[in-house]
Amino acid sequence: MTAAILLLTAFVAGVTGAWSPCGFSMVETLGSARSHRGMRAVRTSCATFALGALAGGAVTFTALAALGSALGGAGSTVALAAAAAIALAAALGEALGVRIVPQIRRQVPEPWRRTLPLPLAAGLYGILLGLGFTTFVLTLAVWALAGISVAIGSVPAGLLIGLGFGAGRALPVVLMAPRYATLGQRLELQMAERPALLRRLRLADGALLAALAVAFLASGSASAARLVADHATDPSRAGSALAWLRLGGAGALLVDGDARTALPAQDVAIGGRWVATLADGAIAVRDRATGAVVAQRTAPRASQLAVSDGWLVWRAPRPGGGDRLYASRLPAPPPPGTAAPLAIEAPRVVAGGTGAHASIDRPALSGDRLAYATSSAGVSRIALVNLATRRRRVVLATRVSQLSQPALDGGRLLFVQSTYCTQRLVVVRTSRTPRPRTLFEIGTTAHRDAGHAPGYDPTGSASSQCPRGTPRRTDTILWTTALAGRDAYVTLLRPGTGSRSATARIVRVPS
Repeated sequence: MTAAILLLTAFVAGVTGAWSPCGFSMVETLGSARSHRGMRAVRTSCATFALGALAGGAVTFTALAALGSALGGAGSTVALAAAAAIALAAALGEALGVRIVPQIRRQVPEPWRRTLPLPLAAGLYGILLGLGFTTFVLTLAVWALAGISVAIGSVPAGLLIGLGFGAGRALPVVLMAPRYATLGQRLELQMAERPALLRRLRLADGALLAALAVAFLASGSASAARLVADHATDPSRAGSALAWLRLGGAGALLVDGDARTALPAQDVAIGGRWVATLADGAIAVRDRATGAVVAQRTAPRASQLAVSDGWLVWRAPRPGGGDRLYASRLPAPPPPGTAAPLAIEAPRVVAGGTGAHASIDRPALSGDRLAYATSSAGVSRIALVNLATRRRRVVLATRVSQLSQPALDGGRLLFVQSTYCTQRLVVVRTSRTPRPRTLFEIGTTAHRDAGHAPGYDPTGSASSQCPRGTPRRTDTILWTTALAGRDAYVTLLRPGTGSRSATARIVRVPS
């Protein structure tokens, strides 16, 4: 929806430019050529003019979007709010009919139409008009779209704006010039003599800018997602370091600033000063700064890891069904020059020891505190355990949705909440009554029932409904998460089906 409004706003802003002296000049220049060069030359020139306008618009707004991306703030909540503020300010200006400031009082070079072949001159004229800021600007929407391109910092969005603007600049000329002797001259005369037409177009620009601001605010969480790694899953973050698992058995990758370290592992987690890896049934804990192994133990059935300065936690199957979490206290760092790594103390079961055969997601650690999600007997829960005091409490529990994939950073808890209609990345404070805040939202993977069997009377039946505005169904699953500071990470997993391989990518969302 946002993309459609963005395209329409740019298009109408381009059409508004037809009221400029350059717009009138283009219609007359191309239309009057029919009498001595023929209709074929006029149509060819209209085509080159349109291509030039599209190219000019694409160059301007794509470059502005690339600038916004290079500045680094693009995609953040602040940047999206700035884009909405720019759109609202311009919409107010258009509604009040304020003077266009700044104004570019320049026209296209007149000698080109006399010294160059008409199709070439028309193409160059199209480029100049498509660039937007090389001639008169007739609407605040042009300046607003420039600011929005920088704010959102999305090159595809910039290209969309540019093509929409270029198409808007080209369409009036392409429609009027071939019929200049009849319809074209009459329309041009009305445009010049009736300023109310331009006023109405500016009002339309303002209405579209206001709608665009609302769309930015409504879809801000999805727009804020930034790609971190492709073909990757299971993010883990500590300090400035980020680790993830690469798809296809390619091991793990640890990224810290400009340093990138490949690790042979089937799972990886970082926390505090350590990085823990699981490979061939053995867990190794390394110093994150030096890469030296400081502790290790065998864990033949382990699958998911979490680590902090003082603890190592892993998941393993429970005899008889379900999962368990095991925790071991990590030893103090070995003294310099120690040749052999220290053994990790014997583990103890910290979750899944008794009761129902619950499935447990990937654990998360922050200091002494462990967070994990369980699902059993129709109830989905997220619990916190203080590994030092063994105190346990349930933070969230529900029977109407699934809570999964927690990540912990101090007093903040990140998790995925899945319902029949949506999948949400949510953050709450654990030190107070939970007030969930949605950071990112996509549609569900569930297929909605029609409410009746095919071929039978649907009377009295109704398809399952979701609230208006619910994102469309998707094949993508919100998967493993990580949380650190103002950054939340989530894996977007698309499971493989048939001949299609599974894909996954990690995105970052402001928290």
